[in-house]
Amino acid sequence: MEGPRSASSIYEITISRPEDWDEFSKRKLDVVVDPFVFRIGQLFLQGKAVARDRWEAIESDLGALVRFFDLIVLHDQLPAFNYYDTFDFPPDGRDFAEYNDGLREMVNAGGDKTLVHVDVEHTVYLQAKNAALDQLGRRIDEGPLAAPDSAKEILAALDALRYEWKPKLGTLEEKLPEERDQQLARFLLGQLVFTGYAQQIGAPHVLAPRRSAFVASAALRDPLPQERRENAIYDELGRRIRDAGPGWRINEQPWTPSFLPLLLTRLDPYKEGPDVLLRRAKELRESKAVESYRKSRSKLADDALVSEKARTDLTKAADRVARELRADRRDLEVNRSIAVDILPKALGPAVGAATGFVLGGPLGAVAGAAVAPVVQEALTQVNNLVWGWVIDRLPYRSARKLLSRSVWAELELRQKLGPDLSKVWQTGRS
Repeated sequence: MEGPRSASSIYEITISRPEDWDEFSKRKLDVVVDPFVFRIGQLFLQGKAVARDRWEAIESDLGALVRFFDLIVLHDQLPAFNYYDTFDFPPDGRDFAEYNDGLREMVNAGGDKTLVHVDVEHTVYLQAKNAALDQLGRRIDEGPLAAPDSAKEILAALDALRYEWKPKLGTLEEKLPEERDQQLARFLLGQLVFTGYAQQIGAPHVLAPRRSAFVASAALRDPLPQERRENAIYDELGRRIRDAGPGWRINEQPWTPSFLPLLLTRLDPYKEGPDVLLRRAKELRESKAVESYRKSRSKLADDALVSEKARTDLTKAADRVARELRADRRDLEVNRSIAVDILPKALGPAVGAATGFVLGGPLGAVAGAAVAPVVQEALTQVNNLVWGWVIDRLPYRSARKLLSRSVWAELELRQKLGPDLSKVWQTGRS
């Protein structure tokens, strides 16, 4: 066992065997949130008095903060996975509570249950990690992990965030003598592990816009994911999925509201801190306008073929949110999502049933230890073109990722939201 165990009493869901992933669908936990989103949310909610000199890290990834508050508004509950077992040694001698309990205590204050803590036991984590290491090793054998400019940008972002997750890379360390190459490999390993969790649950893996561009760029071995090139990256992503053969899908989601700009307009940044902003987000979650939008959004997610009618209905629901919240559509349009369904229509649910895997989503238990050859061949086909979208040798229910492309560039986000968010952060916890 690579890391010491944490106290299990804080966990509401424990994953110790494959069928335990079914608990997510039972509880209607329908997303896997990238840990960077939670980390940025945690630094912001702590305020300047606790997080001190961390505003630069928050400001460098405001898209993640927007996504954090959007997730709060759009979901009753969000799963937060344990990280303690994924550390091969305690980071800086600090204990686990600083990494998980701190965020839970802030978000779940007053008996709230927004965050549901999930313990993926070490043996299950290792299954995902070892499969990801194997895939990462084959990637290294084929060439650079990412284009040089993309790698530089990713590493700079990790430095700003003081990224401390340092799992062992096993025999891969021999192939990566430079520490910076190992750091990049750990970042990609983390993405692959959570992709593995998502495909076993049958839920989308949700990343912040900037992180989405990093992952998409690394997957394509594309150059630097600068804002001016973002559309080109996603266009190339779509082309490769289509080139994987008939039946593969890529669907861009209709415009989706982002609620943080609206919440800021209803706050006094000199008097009200992050805790008030969080409380207002939860109040907005209960509004009739948002509830109606969430229902339309849920229908779209449940529609395996993502029909045009469902997409049209979602756009109308989003416009209705803007009207009922008395907000301009432009004011609510900060992030636009692109839903990438890595699922071939040609196979469909019938093949899933025949192999013991439900391909369309988190329905029913996973059966068996390996994907049927026809499914495995299909997964290999798309993964050869878009690296890292599915994890070989893991049970497969869905391989859907939810990537976000920015409608506003990071610079514009900093100019429009940064000043007020900085004031709110400085007004925060004492």
